[in-house]
Formats: sequence, structure tokens, C-alpha cells
Amino acid sequence: MKNIKIALKNCYGIQALEHEFDFVSGAPKNKAFAIYAPNGLMKTSFTKTFERLSQGKLPEEERFNRSASADIKINDTTIAAEEIYVLKSEIDLQEETSAITDILVNPEHKSRYDAILVDLDKQKIKLINTLQKISGVPKKDVEKSVIDDVGKGDFALCISTLLERPVTIDYADLPYSIIFDPKTADFLKSDEFLSGAKEFNSRYQELFTQEGTIYQKGIFNPARADNSFNTLDKQGFFNAGHRLQMRGDAVSIDKDELATRLKKIHARIDEDESLKKLRANLAKNAQTQALSDLFENLDSTKVDGLLEKLLPENQSSFRLDLWSAYLQNNTDAITYITLFKDTKDEIESIESEAAQATPRWTAAVSLFNNRFVDMPFSLSIENQTQAALGKERAKLRFIFKDGLDTVNWSRSEVKTLSQGEKRAMYLLNFIFEVEARVLAQRKTLFIIDDVADSFDYKNKHAIVQYLEDLNEQQNLYQIILTHNFDFFRTLAGSFVHRERCLMANRHPHGIILSKAEGIKNYFTGVLKQKVATNPRALCATIPFTRNILEYTKGDNDPDYIKLTSLLHWKSDTDSITANDYLSIYNALFTTAHTGNGKSIKEILFEEAETISTQSVHAGLNLEDKVLLSMAIRMKAEEFLVNRIRNLINDYTYWCTSKNQFGNLMKELTRLSPNADEIKKLEKVSITVSSNIHLNSFMYEPILDLTIDHLILLYTEIKALQA
Repeated sequence: MKNIKIALKNCYGIQALEHEFDFVSGAPKNKAFAIYAPNGLMKTSFTKTFERLSQGKLPEEERFNRSASADIKINDTTIAAEEIYVLKSEIDLQEETSAITDILVNPEHKSRYDAILVDLDKQKIKLINTLQKISGVPKKDVEKSVIDDVGKGDFALCISTLLERPVTIDYADLPYSIIFDPKTADFLKSDEFLSGAKEFNSRYQELFTQEGTIYQKGIFNPARADNSFNTLDKQGFFNAGHRLQMRGDAVSIDKDELATRLKKIHARIDEDESLKKLRANLAKNAQTQALSDLFENLDSTKVDGLLEKLLPENQSSFRLDLWSAYLQNNTDAITYITLFKDTKDEIESIESEAAQATPRWTAAVSLFNNRFVDMPFSLSIENQTQAALGKERAKLRFIFKDGLDTVNWSRSEVKTLSQGEKRAMYLLNFIFEVEARVLAQRKTLFIIDDVADSFDYKNKHAIVQYLEDLNEQQNLYQIILTHNFDFFRTLAGSFVHRERCLMANRHPHGIILSKAEGIKNYFTGVLKQKVATNPRALCATIPFTRNILEYTKGDNDPDYIKLTSLLHWKSDTDSITANDYLSIYNALFTTAHTGNGKSIKEILFEEAETISTQSVHAGLNLEDKVLLSMAIRMKAEEFLVNRIRNLINDYTYWCTSKNQFGNLMKELTRLSPNADEIKKLEKVSITVSSNIHLNSFMYEPILDLTIDHLILLYTEIKALQA
């Protein structure tokens, strides 16, 4: 690549953006650009535009449905989709979804590989839903039940085996969930069942046909009768003197007569102690009662066959017979197995090719383990030998250690990672992508969107180090975007040349990218140079100068107290001039600047008015943001003091607290708790107050505020005074 020209129009939030990224001229470290873009300006839209292009699609303008265009050229040739890779700011761990493989395949084939597995998974889910309806087995347990019964580790192989199994008797109407419910297992193994099941069934069926029976097949059986009569007894039905009249009887009967009648009906079973116990066990719980209902509703021949199949020595084979019966002529099963067989060779081919890159996978995992520190886990590839032979998919393992305790989890088992740790996993995918592109010598433009979000400082350094490694590779180029000035400054201090550190700014007709200034030390590099010639720089140095006085002389120093009157509206604020401030500045920094007799407050408000009406704001705008912040709070305090004076009818009132703005807010809230202005004034405290007290080491918070946000707040506070 020599240069990349971009021309975007109506691409998501970007109205227009034109820029040429020159990767050849000038600085020797010429393969990476860094763009600082405050939140809401262009970063996400820029990333989304390139993501669409990498997918072979055109960007859009989603809000107003305007015509969008994106012209990206490398050396005057339109960039190809495969030459773009976007690393998004949000975590996109595809491997956490059940349909996406955890194999570390060659990224060139990953999309096809995943697409095959997604299709297979869709068909598998349809088949599992069908089997759940037929068998009654809960959906979550169907796959495990099939695999356990067939004895093959792969669901598709199990289904294929079952489809090939001959079915001699139709068992499709027998519910697996009832026959093999865990709570019926002890019953099916009992001596009473094994020795007397057939005799019991014969006598049980007579209960529905013998003279004087009260039972009706499929409607009212002994188990239901016991439940019904026991409930009546427990609820005092018989004790209240009530009687029962059975269908077909001319007279009613009481509790004792009912017991006599039931004893007579059950005599054929209860005269045999084993059969009596068998009847009691069938009524023991809902699961055994369901089995009893099943026997009851089958014809005697089928019951005899079922009882034979339920003998312990026949149960394993019977389980297979049931699953095979469910699958016969099942279109979902046939579709699933057909797709499995049709794609099996392609899957194996991709896995075989992926296995050849095993050493690179190992190197990438080692790189991850060495670079990312304080992770709760280390990574390994579980089955390198099998993967290298192409017999298995390569699988990542997460090794957690705490003293002598060790846990080894697969990717799907990992549930308790922090955002930073999840982002590290996301970056591992990126590392594999890079390795694959290096291997293929593929020319690539990486668009990297706030990759350092969610990381602590140690691992931010690891990211920068890896991006610097990337910068050394042939054919790989980077445009790194961030809204975090600290990270931006880190990039500039490591491998991104200052000439390639850009700042995004809003323009009336779109976004402009310009060279960033004052990255290393804005106070020394920019403000100090302009303090005597630029009124905005003059005002912006006041908080810093006051901080130095606080550090060196304390907060009782007269100069410190005077500068406090330039950050708050106090009795002497209006009289402090530029000359007054510069005399303090000169004494502190051993300079000899001269100013004028204009009050600092007047300069502050004049410049704030000019800034708020500008249509273009270029550069980092630190002095503009500091000045606006000072002006916002000064106007807010003017309003607060005057409002409180009116409320207390004392026009000599001044706030004497060190925490002036906070105390003024408390006083107004006390005097007028429902004042409409309070909500707007609260914005001043949240947005501005803490950011005024800046120093050269920590001015990122105010930089990360957009100038538009401060202008809007200044306009709102100014309107309060009006």
C-alpha cells in the first residue's frame, strides 16, 4: 500500500468525510494511523462503514434514508472486501453461541465451516423437537439420552445407526419418558415385577370386565379410585354421614360397604401377596401410575410383548427399538442425516487443512498467555496430536489454578469472565486472524475500534505491544480509532508516529481529520507557548497555575486565593486583570510576560461567546474546553449568588465556603426546593466542576467531553441569567 483515499458520504452518522492516509511519505514508522474521536463524533460510524465493506455490502444512512456512498481506494484501486478486517469495540464472542465451532480453523474457511455447522444445528434442533414430542423426553435431555443409549459419542452417528436398525414391531406410540422414567426403574427391577408381571396384567385386565366392577378402562382405574376414595375419607365425607351410589346400583353404600365391595373386586389380585404388592407399587407415585395407565390402554398381546422387553436383559435393546421406531419415515431425521453425510467430507477437508497450522495455533496461544497478565486462566490446545492428524477438531482449554486446585474447562464451560477477560478472548480470535493473514501474505487494512476498552493498564500495554508487532509485518496496515485520550497518547508514545496521530473534528459539512497537537504534554507543548499571545491559552493556564501553587505553597497562599477568585465568582473576581494574573504566573514560572488591564472575567466571557458561535472546532480544543468550563461555572455562580440574594433579601451576600458551587446549590435547594433551574445547574456540577482542576498528568476527562456538549451547556446557563 502507498496510500488510502477515503470519501464517505451519509455513512451512518458521518455526513461527509474525505481524507488521504499516506503510508509512504514522511515518518519511517509509516504503517499505522491513530485517530482520536470523542464519543458520538464518528468512530462507530467509521467502523461500521468498513465492516459493511468487508462483508461486500454498501454502507447506509439509517436515520433519514439518504443516499450513502463509500469510495475507498488503495493506490487508486477500489479496496477489496477481503483486504479489510474490522476489530470492533464491542465484544463479539461468536464462540459462545452453540452453533459456532470452537475449532481454530484457518479463518479463510471459517465462515463456510461455521455456516455448515449452523445449518446442521438448525436441522438437529428440528429433529430434537420432533423426538421430544414423540418420546416425551424433555428437549434438553433428548440428545444425551440418544447418545447414552446408542453408545456413540456423536449425535449424528447415533441417528444414522438408529435409522439403519430394522424395526419389526411398531413401538412409535410408546412413550420413552414413561417407560424409562428414573422413578420407575426400581419398580421394573423388583422381584414382584420380574416374577409376576404377566400374571398380574392378566388379572388386572379382569378388573375392568368382571361382574360388579366399578372401573372403566382409560377413565377410572384402581389407582384413580384409591386417590378419589382416600380424598373423600380425608375430607370427612363419610364421617359426615354421606354415602356413595355407584353407576348401575339401586342403592347407595357407606364407607364399610365400599371397602367390602373393593375387596371383592380386587380378590383375584389381592389373594396373591406378590400381586397385591405389585398393585400397591404401581400406585406409588405419578410415574408408576403413568406406566400402569400405559399397560391398561394397550391390548393384551402388546402388553405381553412390552413386559418381555422390559426384562433387565432386554432393556438396552428395547431402548434402541423405541428410538428407531420414532425415527422411521421421519422427514426431520432423514433431512438431518442427509445434510450430515453431504457435508461430512467438506468438514473433514477444512479440519485437515486447519490441522496443518497447529504450530501457528500453539504460537498464538503462547503469545496470548505471555502478553495478557493477571488473567484467571491460561490457555492450551487440548488435542494437538489428534488435530495434527486431522482426526479431531482442535479445542481450546481454559486452565484455572488456585493453589493446588486446578480446573480445566472448555470454552462453553467458561461462564465467569469479566468484561476485560472476555475482551482478551475476543482479541485471541484477532491474533489467530492476524496469524492466518501473515501466513497467506494477504494485504490487509485493519480498522481497530477502541480495542483497549475494558482492560486494566497492564493489559492495555499488552495490546499496544501486539499492535506494534503488527506494524512490523509486511502487507498489514492499521487505522486505530479511540475516544480514550490516554490510550491515544500511549499509541503516540510507542509506535504510531506523531505525524500520523489525527484528531477528528466536526465541520459544518461533515468530519475533518487534522494532525493532533500537544499529545505528550499539552501545557508545556501548547498552552505555555501561547499564554501571553492567546487569550484562551491565558485563561486555560489558570487552573494549572493554581494547582502548582497549591502543591508548592499551600491553599492559604495569597496568590492561590486570588486565582481561586478566577475559578469562582467572589467579591474581588471582577477586578482581577490579565496583568494581575500574569504577575503571579511570571513569579511562578520565571517568565516575563506582560498583559493588559482587562479583567480576566471579561476575557473569559468574550472568548466563551466567540467559541460558542464558531462553526468549526479543530484540534484537541483543550484550551477552548477549559475556558468554556470556567465560563459555565462562573455564570452559574453569578446566577446562584444573585438568586439567593433575592430570596434572602440581602444584596451583600457572598458565599464564603471553599466548596463554593456545591454550597450555593445546597442553599438554593433549601430556599427554593422546586426551582426550575436546579436541574440545569446540576449539569454544571456533573459535567464541569471536577474537570476545571486539571494538571498535565490528568486532563483526559475534559478532553473526552465534546466541545458541542460544553457549548450547549454554556448556552443553557447563559439563558438562566437572561
